[in-house]
Amino acid sequence: LRGKALRDKVVLRLIAVDRAFHFVVLGLLGIAVLLFASNRLTLRTDFYRVLAALQGGVAGGPVQASGHVGILHELDRLFSLSSGTLTEVGIALLAYAALEGAEAVGLWFAKRWAEYLTFVSTTIFLPLEIYEIVHRGTVLKVLGFLINLAVVVYLLYAKRLFGLRGGGKAEERARALDMGWEAIERVTPPPPMPAG
Repeated sequence: LRGKALRDKVVLRLIAVDRAFHFVVLGLLGIAVLLFASNRLTLRTDFYRVLAALQGGVAGGPVQASGHVGILHELDRLFSLSSGTLTEVGIALLAYAALEGAEAVGLWFAKRWAEYLTFVSTTIFLPLEIYEIVHRGTVLKVLGFLINLAVVVYLLYAKRLFGLRGGGKAEERARALDMGWEAIERVTPPPPMPAG
């Protein structure tokens, strides 16, 4: 591969690596949520026992069962969810991980269907990412949004999805210009002139 075909392959593989990372993280998170859901009552009892021991030992005052902030508040919220809700969340995370995995494999092998799948799935979540940034923005959320926005623009414009800029046929013609003997002859310098 040379020229546009090589550039496209490199960019698609970078996106595929990003999607593979998402696949691993979401898959592990989904498994963790399902394990948590199946052992929620035991973990809740252990959590509050440890919390009571820490509060009684460190503060020396009455044990507080509510009004926590930070990570303790988030754990309180997590323990308040039912096992059924947690199971649904775990299954949804695993399904999303499977989608990311399919995108990763398809993009790694430069499949056109994977470009469309990645475009649609990434575009759907952009409004949610904007909402998250507006309400609880962090540097990582902004960076993730910018990466996803760049992926969407690249796929739409450079890969000519949905017929944009001539669509798939124009994409094939552009790739063909960088392949074959004609492309090699265009970039090969002319032979030196004989001295004479």
